Amino acid sequence: MRRLLLALPLALAGCIDADVALDFTDPDTMLGRFDITLSRQLYDMTGGNFCKDGTEALTTDTARCTTERRVPLAEVLEKGSAALGDGEFATDEGLRIMAIDDNRLRVSFDFSKMEQKDKPQDMAGMEGMVRAALAGHSFVFRVKAYRILSTTGTLSADGKEASHVIPVTAFLDSPPSVGGDFVTELQLRQVCRFWVFCD
Repeated sequence: MRRLLLALPLALAGCIDADVALDFTDPDTMLGRFDITLSRQLYDMTGGNFCKDGTEALTTDTARCTTERRVPLAEVLEKGSAALGDGEFATDEGLRIMAIDDNRLRVSFDFSKMEQKDKPQDMAGMEGMVRAALAGHSFVFRVKAYRILSTTGTLSADGKEASHVIPVTAFLDSPPSVGGDFVTELQLRQVCRFWVFCD
């Protein structure tokens, strides 16, 4: 992803947004969803083949790729990770999913594992303009579950979703200024004691 962003000509430095969601609201499976939206110019520049395994939607201004994968939770825990995208858009770099016990998981994104590249020579003198063009676009990482127990990200009002937002411009820094790890502990199922007291 960083390599792709830095390779953009100034004229093509339009929109690029991504949303990565790991949904554990079904306690036996993980539903992963990866949405990425590019400007139509950038899509055309890449040859139009960035959506290999997902559903593609094109407009005159944007190209959107949505990938969904439902994986048995046992398989996710055995691998300790989950991949939702491919190539430049792989989302499993730095992702770890582990069981705390039979009703709690820890999901962590270590953003330092993201691929880092030196800035290309042709970036000199136009970085400010590229940053301005990319301003307002972001990568959003989400974890959803029956209940979020703790998170280093932002907790939703209903306590069922944790999120972490990285501005796209952060990938222009060396190293990328993406913040610390995004770590979330979650509860898979409701627990009731004596069939009355539930949490």
